[in-house]
Amino acid sequence: MSSQSITDRRDRTRNEIRQLIEDRNSVLSHFYQLAKLTDEMETDTNATLIQLEDFCQELVDYLAKGHFEIYRRIEEGTERRSRITALAASIMERINATTQVAIDFNDTYDSSNKTIEVDLQKLPAHLTRLGEELATRIELEDQFINTLLDGSHERQAVPEPA
Repeated sequence: MSSQSITDRRDRTRNEIRQLIEDRNSVLSHFYQLAKLTDEMETDTNATLIQLEDFCQELVDYLAKGHFEIYRRIEEGTERRSRITALAASIMERINATTQVAIDFNDTYDSSNKTIEVDLQKLPAHLTRLGEELATRIELEDQFINTLLDGSHERQAVPEPA
């Protein structure tokens, strides 16, 4: 593999990680806003539903970014760095479990799906569970990201031109 293609791949990975972190920060910001709104839910149910719909969309986008951009090499079996594959083997099952909790939350509360009857009384408890899972996901995701970015010592030697 040429040094230019290695550089291009690493730049692409850094950009994907940067975007994932931006998306994650946005999800967390909306999560906290939504949690704050649940205290005022009795007075402004409509605002809560609007915030909930926005949050669900951002949550799904964030999850998709992680799985389709950051974790895809693991899922496809194309990651070659042993430290990353070893770490992935130990954390991917738990990351996938956090994804399932978030998807279940989305399926329960995505008000853009008009066939769903949203029960806002259960929202605080569901937000608590989702918050715990997001905290776990972020911790594991950061381990994975740091390992991805720290993979420089495992680079394959690129032969010098003769």
